[in-house]
Amino acid sequence: MFHVNMRDPWEGVSVNLDALQNIVCQVFHLLPTQCGPPVAIGLDQEPRYARVYSFQLPSRTVVARLVSPVKPIFKTENEIAAMDFVRTRTSLPVPKVFAYCSESRNPVGTEWLIMEFVRGVEMKIGWSNLGLPQKRKLALELVDMYDQLSRLKADGCGGIYHCFGSADDWAVTATPSLNSSQTKILPSPRWEPLRPESLCDLRSYSNRSIQDAYKLGPINHFALLCFAEAIPPPSQTLPTFTSEEYFKLLAFNGNPPNRFYYDLPTREKCVELFQSIWKLYPNSTMFGPHADRTKFCFTHGDLHSGNIFIDPKSGAITGVIDWEAAAFRPLWSSISGVGWFWEDGQRFIVGDRHPQNFKDDTNPGDVELRAFFRTELYKRNPDLFTAFLGGIELRAVLHAATDYPSFFFGDSELFLNRYYNLGYWNKDRRGAFPWDMTAWRHKRLDLDEEEERLRREAGLPLFYEPRASP
Repeated sequence: MFHVNMRDPWEGVSVNLDALQNIVCQVFHLLPTQCGPPVAIGLDQEPRYARVYSFQLPSRTVVARLVSPVKPIFKTENEIAAMDFVRTRTSLPVPKVFAYCSESRNPVGTEWLIMEFVRGVEMKIGWSNLGLPQKRKLALELVDMYDQLSRLKADGCGGIYHCFGSADDWAVTATPSLNSSQTKILPSPRWEPLRPESLCDLRSYSNRSIQDAYKLGPINHFALLCFAEAIPPPSQTLPTFTSEEYFKLLAFNGNPPNRFYYDLPTREKCVELFQSIWKLYPNSTMFGPHADRTKFCFTHGDLHSGNIFIDPKSGAITGVIDWEAAAFRPLWSSISGVGWFWEDGQRFIVGDRHPQNFKDDTNPGDVELRAFFRTELYKRNPDLFTAFLGGIELRAVLHAATDYPSFFFGDSELFLNRYYNLGYWNKDRRGAFPWDMTAWRHKRLDLDEEEERLRREAGLPLFYEPRASP
């Protein structure tokens, strides 16, 4: 059986924007005439599982985020809990959620959340207009963000979910502010109580306490939310308690594996390469078998320059959005820089792309700014600096393990070939390569030919569309 490449996650979903507008009025106690119509934000981009609309109210602008049925219940519940968790335990600017519904059976027709509007512009849009002093300020705030998140720890890799404070799920247990040490029962922003079966699922798969008001649950890594492949259910993405098991879960698209037969051998080689690199650090507390003893850190999960908003004049971060993939993960897997400060593609092969070697750094201040970011990262938290520089090889292998299916020179297979051909595995220093690459290439060709034949017979497409650059 072949996986189906679903082009549009919204196919078959009927959205009632009038109902959404009525809910906004209900939440804020407004008359229909006091709420402007929904204004679409970014819907001209490629199909995604989220659609965003803004509503103009008399005293504020609010944003509604609609989610297609991708990992129902769990993805939205994870996003809400993650935002609450970060907002109450850090000083990071996370939008407040006024109301949400994590079940699609509601008047809108899909999951949704209503939150405050984030001022400023996307980092990727405002970057080019910032001067060097403003860019340095932004660098400092990125370092601070990484540092604050890295200090939130758990003993496993997994998503985060609320502990429910009542049998009917109408209240949550929470620490109301960063400076408060008291735990209180607060009203939930949930629009209506969960159905019993949904609540039962949440509790059955999210039953390991991590802090007073939260539990560890299924992982919501963006690779597991990819609507181009079969999305594994929560039962196949349960928390893991070693970096190796975390890597396997993502590489195999769930546990048990959820990869197609012809694609699985390539993912197995990615796992084998990871294990071989991991063993090269027997005494490291950051990379290697002993690293898991330091526990796992909270990460955004999809931190890129489109999810960070900044003040276009000062460079200060005004908001961080899209927390649906937030989870506790190994530190090395997430500290890679953001936007212009993302260096993985400059210093290492990522997917099918050769290292850029900073060839775009043409401004006089570029070298100084990169040095400033690295220096401040080290000064704030040496572990962050070590993860940023030393974790690049492991991140590249993880990227390959979670990329699109490898049929006919997919990114995963291209990465393994280029990694080998370019000599990233230094045989003089590391010993023999983990496997016979010539034999592997012959096996891969045989698998590709067999898959091509079966696809032709089934009338299925022969090529996957290329993944967009990060």
